[in-house]
Amino acid sequence: MNISILDTDGSSFDFTSRYAINSAGLEAEKIARMTGIDDPQYKTWFWKGEYFALLNGKHKLINRLVYPVPEPNTTGLGIHTTPDLAGRQKLEPNTIFLEDGKIDYSVDPAHAKEFYQKASRFLPFLEPGDLASDQAGIRPKLQKPGDPARDFIILEEEKRGFPGLVNLIGIESPGLTAALSIGNYVRSLLKKYD
Repeated sequence: MNISILDTDGSSFDFTSRYAINSAGLEAEKIARMTGIDDPQYKTWFWKGEYFALLNGKHKLINRLVYPVPEPNTTGLGIHTTPDLAGRQKLEPNTIFLEDGKIDYSVDPAHAKEFYQKASRFLPFLEPGDLASDQAGIRPKLQKPGDPARDFIILEEEKRGFPGLVNLIGIESPGLTAALSIGNYVRSLLKKYD
């Protein structure tokens, strides 16, 4: 496969590879279009998820993931707990559709009330003052509000005339958990080019 990349200074960089893997996260749809694949099934929608940290020593009362019973037709797993590498606990994430597609990593402190209401159902020791704005992330989903849930797209593009190109589109947070399995699957797709 011959690949040409236009650098920021306008110069072209050309190279050859047996295969290429588009795993560009939020930009994966854009990268696919740059190769000439403009498939409406590859359309991604951005969803923000905010995180709130547990304060006042409440993080010491749990040391693992705690998930609520999923809500029907949800666009996420629901607000749940996650320990971080610093020994803290976070409540995460809500799901905010970014209709304009604009990347926004701000956290609205007013959303602490929603986090408290949802998390206090399974963390009865929680009080409203135990939460502080922490961080936000953006997920590329393959659906907008009201659409049925869709799974990740992991596709080798030989049938479209791009042998050795694998597109990974709409890989959101469960993709990190499944990264090793996804990597093994992508490798199996490319074995025929070795």
